[in-house]
Order: sequence, then C-alpha cells, then structure tokens
Amino acid sequence: MKKRILIALLFITSIFIFLDMNTDKIDAAQTSTPMVNYSISPEMAGNQINKNLGYYDLKVSPNQKEDIKFKINNVDSSSHTYTVSINRANTDSNGVIDYDDHGTPMESHLKYDLEKMATYPKKVTVPAKSSKEVTVSLQFPNGKFSGELLGGILVDEDNQVSTKTAKGLSLKNKYQYVLGIQIQQNTDLVNPNLKFIKASEKSNNGQIFVDADIDNDVPTLEKNVSIDARVTRKNSSKTVITADKENMSIAPDTYFDYPVNVNSLMGANRNRRLKPGTYTMYLDVKANGGKNLWNLQRNFTISKGQNKKLNKAVPNNSKSTLYVIGAIVLLLIIGSVVIFTYRKNKK
Repeated sequence: MKKRILIALLFITSIFIFLDMNTDKIDAAQTSTPMVNYSISPEMAGNQINKNLGYYDLKVSPNQKEDIKFKINNVDSSSHTYTVSINRANTDSNGVIDYDDHGTPMESHLKYDLEKMATYPKKVTVPAKSSKEVTVSLQFPNGKFSGELLGGILVDEDNQVSTKTAKGLSLKNKYQYVLGIQIQQNTDLVNPNLKFIKASEKSNNGQIFVDADIDNDVPTLEKNVSIDARVTRKNSSKTVITADKENMSIAPDTYFDYPVNVNSLMGANRNRRLKPGTYTMYLDVKANGGKNLWNLQRNFTISKGQNKKLNKAVPNNSKSTLYVIGAIVLLLIIGSVVIFTYRKNKK
C-alpha cells in the first residue's frame, strides 16, 4: 500500500512540475572562447595633462591642430583588418560611460562635436605578427570652452570568428578596444547641473519600468553617482515601487535614462503592474563623492490606452498561475480520494 501511495504522490508532483515549467527553453551549449589576438597602445602627446593615465588627456588651444597616434598590435599568425571610429561618450541605462556608437544625434546643448573634429583611416590592415601606427588628426574649434569633451577611439577586428552550437545557434564572442580621449582648454571647474526632464512607463524584453530621463547639460563628467528613486500615486505618501543604485557615471552633455522596474522577470513580482492614473517619481541624486546633491521630481500619467498596450506587450500571467494552482489542488483532492478509497477497500 505504501508503494502505491508513493507512486500516486510522485505522479501528482510530476504534473505540478510540468504545469509550472516555462515553455521557453534555453539549451546551454559549451562554446570555445577565441583568443584575443590583438591589442592597441597609445603614443602619448606632449600636451598630455596627466601622464600617468592610459588614455589621451589633452590640454589644447582654440584652433589648434594636432595629430595623436596609437598602434594596433596583431599577434596572430594571419593578417587582419580593423575598423576604427572616433565616438562621442554616451551614458547607458546602467550608468556606464559608453563609446560604442558613432553618429548618434547631438544633444541640443552640446556645443562642439568631437567626432567632427577628427580625420583618420576607417579601415586599417595589419600583417601577421606585426604592428601598425595609426594617426588621428584633430582640428579643435576656434571658440573657447570650459569643461571637457569626452570620447573614445574604438577599434574592432573585422570578421571575428563565430562559434556554432550543436543546434546551429551562432554565438559571437566579439572583442573591442576603446582608447579614451578627454580634451580640455583649461582645468577650470564647471558647476554640475542635472535636470529631470520627464518620467514615463515603458517596456523592453518582458520588463516593464518607469524611465527617468535625466539630462547632464554641462560639459563635465559626473562621477560616483548614486540615485534613490521611488514612485507614488500623485499626492500620496505611499511608495508603490522603489529602486536605488550606486557607483554610476554620467558623461558630459548627455542624457541618462534611469529605469525603475515595475515587474520582475521571475518570482512573485513578475505580474506586478501600475494601474492607470497619475503618479509622481522622486529622485534623490548624489554625485562626485556626495559633494553635489539634487532632489528632483516629475509627475507622469499612465492612460488606459497605454496600460492596454503594455499589457499586450508583456502579458499578465496571474490568471494562468491561478489555473495552475487550481489544477494542483484538484489533483491533490483526486489523489486523496484514490488513497482513501484504496485503504477502505483494503480493509
């Protein structure tokens, strides 16, 4: 009898596991990591401000022309071609300075564009087991400015090898090198100024979040940034969602989209939603080791149409969960009846 009871319980448990499984399966496959077969090295200029840095930290004059040089070192046994680009610094949603994109739209308050000051070869071929020197010619603007222009030299090897898994999934381990460029005419301090432009609810890859659009509208890098964020109903003191993050940076003259998650991709909060209505988002921001503080807030509204659109993009599975729980309870009841009937007939 104990054996049959055990079989019945195992049957019920297996159905529970089956019902609770996510239908999206991820097949893990071991892939070999390709060796990084190149590097870059700067040749520091005479007008380098801090000679201990591993990137260009240049003090320049109005209308100055300057050539900066670096080497691409190919340690592979084959010749390779590399793509070179000079990119303005941006800030990603994690509060990390990003140099990956070229030709992104300029912010309205950005006075000078580093990308337009530079002339350089876009493609560089380096023979096997050798190095090649690359020259970037910079023409600085006529006008005077305080603060800093921040960007990077991005070097990307062409035709990096893809590794195929057993099921044909192509994974590319791509390596890039960035050599930073910071340009100043003087070392005068620029007063930091962060503005909270707007808040809005958005979704991306199953994640719903309230996006805080923060504008660093001065040419200075904000370091050691921490943000404590909370969202309430308008004119209410009750917090409905909250988030905090430390050790971020915001590039000069850039927007920073800071996300506060509404739902979670897994777990108890995966079906959490904000109902239509008007909310207030509060941001307590610290920067530069706590020297600069901002207490910012913005109202935002979620309409019924927006809510419907978000729920379509990220379906609420709470009903499905209830169905699963109901099915489990029903199976437990059936299992109990079977066991009870079996024991009664046994007697």
